[in-house]
Amino acid sequence: MSTSYKIIESTLRTSSFRVDFEYNIADVKYWDGIYVVLLAIPNGINETDNIYGVNSYGKIIWRIENPIKAFNIGKDDQGYNYLASSVYTLVHLSSDGTFTANTFFAIKYTFDYKTGKLLKKESGRW
Repeated sequence: MSTSYKIIESTLRTSSFRVDFEYNIADVKYWDGIYVVLLAIPNGINETDNIYGVNSYGKIIWRIENPIKAFNIGKDDQGYNYLASSVYTLVHLSSDGTFTANTFFAIKYTFDYKTGKLLKKESGRW
């Protein structure tokens, strides 16, 4: 199986599959048969949880778990928490296969690349 891929706007392409997303792709990390895809959400679009896992057959197998659900974070009167439900801006893969994702509000989440489940939450500084 080839691990090489190409990003063409909102499309992830390999020699064996093509996956189209609603928004352009900002980044892709590949690890152990899974392509972790970060979407670039345009300004003015109220979209969160913008990280997906794609298997080696081109099937989307997960969307990252919502932090409000994962960590039982409180919501405002409208049922929303702007800090917890912020768009992801960066995905990082460490040399040992640990994935982290940072939000616009400098919150870093460690997540399971096989399931999209959030494992740990850390607050950053500006």
